[in-house]
Amino acid sequence: MSIFDTLTLKCPACGKPMEFDAVASVNADRRPDLREEIIAESFQGQVCPACQAEFRLDPQMVYFHVAKGLWISVYPVSRLPDWPQLEQQAKTTFALAFGDRAPGPAKQIGRTMKPRLTFGWAGLREKVIAADYQLDDVTLEMAKTLLFRALDRPPLSPGTEVRLVALDGDNMEFGWLELVTGKVVEILTVPRALYDGIVKDPAPWEPLRKDLTEGLFVDVLRLYIVPAAAAAAG
Repeated sequence: MSIFDTLTLKCPACGKPMEFDAVASVNADRRPDLREEIIAESFQGQVCPACQAEFRLDPQMVYFHVAKGLWISVYPVSRLPDWPQLEQQAKTTFALAFGDRAPGPAKQIGRTMKPRLTFGWAGLREKVIAADYQLDDVTLEMAKTLLFRALDRPPLSPGTEVRLVALDGDNMEFGWLELVTGKVVEILTVPRALYDGIVKDPAPWEPLRKDLTEGLFVDVLRLYIVPAAAAAAG
């Protein structure tokens, strides 16, 4: 089932208190409407009744869709520097829900699912549509590294991220986004051949695949974001 908790929050615009049904988990098999809202980028959006300002609550939830083989732990982008700790937490949560520590029937279902950790609505949306397009998310992340190499001005820089936003025939559309706001800075359109070439010749990519799949945070950002603990120690 999908779970919501009713919270009292302050409007980020006017500061007035308001009630908000904050999501804790989404079962996309039973609530396809919530899945569609995530894709449409409207899920967890609300209008303040006092000042009419529109805002969207940052995600902190679990999304699962058994039919697509997805189990995703999602946190706000502000928690990116904590990804090593959150990755361990996600492993434990999955183990209890669908993994080695789950009851028999749930464990059986878990064998068909890929547990993942991601950050922000754009990160979740990308995982969801990649499954819809039958794209392997690890290969997708490797394709991004090719994209970075091909551009005079690589899109990945402090405060930004690159996410797949659409697959249109033989072209893939990537959004260059501001991390905090999710605002689209630029749309980059590249041939799907960028992705397909990795599928056809995977051997040279094995070292990077190993780096990307060391844990549940399957994202090129794990190669660039300095963990908070390491930054403090340095």
